[in-house]
Amino acid sequence: MKNSKKSTAKLSKEEKRELLLLSKSSDLKNDMREIRKINDQNFSLDSYIEYLTLSNLFANHERKPFKKIKGNLFKI
Repeated sequence: MKNSKKSTAKLSKEEKRELLLLSKSSDLKNDMREIRKINDQNFSLDSYIEYLTLSNLFANHERKPFKKIKGNLFKI
């Protein structure tokens, strides 16, 4: 039997605090449940993460400054 060592990551105090804060988030828990459902259905979790990453880039783009629209007659 080989002597195996478990590698563990060392977290900074800031990372530990962030994880503790996230662990209390009901939104994150619900997101993780949804991911588990997707993974259980033999979907590619990597593809889902790539989709989330790209949609996050789109949603979090820098906003343009608001320009007030002048006038009083607007038609759509």
